[in-house]
Amino acid sequence: MSYEPIIIVLIAPIIIAFFLNISRKHAEHESHVLLRNSVIFGVLAFIVSILLISVMESVGLATTRSLKRTLFYAFAVVGLLEELPKLLVFIIFIVRKEIFDSPIKGILYSIGISLGFVLAKNSYFVLSNGGGHFTELSGFVSIPSHLLIAIVMGFFLSYGKFTSSKFIYPMLALGSASFFHGLYQFALFSKDDTLLIGYFILMVMIAVLLFRKAMRTKREDIDHIDHQKIKKELEG
Repeated sequence: MSYEPIIIVLIAPIIIAFFLNISRKHAEHESHVLLRNSVIFGVLAFIVSILLISVMESVGLATTRSLKRTLFYAFAVVGLLEELPKLLVFIIFIVRKEIFDSPIKGILYSIGISLGFVLAKNSYFVLSNGGGHFTELSGFVSIPSHLLIAIVMGFFLSYGKFTSSKFIYPMLALGSASFFHGLYQFALFSKDDTLLIGYFILMVMIAVLLFRKAMRTKREDIDHIDHQKIKKELEG
């Protein structure tokens, strides 16, 4: 009996339990509740995503028969259609919450959504005997990949909340998350270990930089930058 599928399914719940336990001890009650709910929103996002991807597969747009089709499948189907529902649930259920008052919280809520998403994703593919391109490798590496991408998306969505650029930053969040997700998926499809390793090195560097910047940034700092920008535009 192979234990790898069981381990794949159990990793995300263990991380979620640890994540929420830390939140419960160190965050205010309302923030902890929203973090807990963000995991549920992530499960909802996966349901939307798998329905959209299933439609693409049914019309023959999700295939790896050629390089062009593989690129389209990786970036436009998997990358875009997995990240778009995450962005939508973030905007619908989290952005307007008053407790969301700093960039670092936006990143944490985004991580919560991704944890719920990858929990549902891995459970679905393991229970459905692997799905189309699901492998044990993708089951293991999908968790750190989704978490790193969540930091990128949460960073830009936080800036979108606290500035007047309500469209630009969400589009940056979706575009960057979809691109990096597509790159990760292409590395899996092509079975290119060098590309996959390079992807994770790049993503860790980007995620660390954005996380550190979010930690040092307060809402007032972003408000000040935005007000200065608006003032310059008016003077110009």
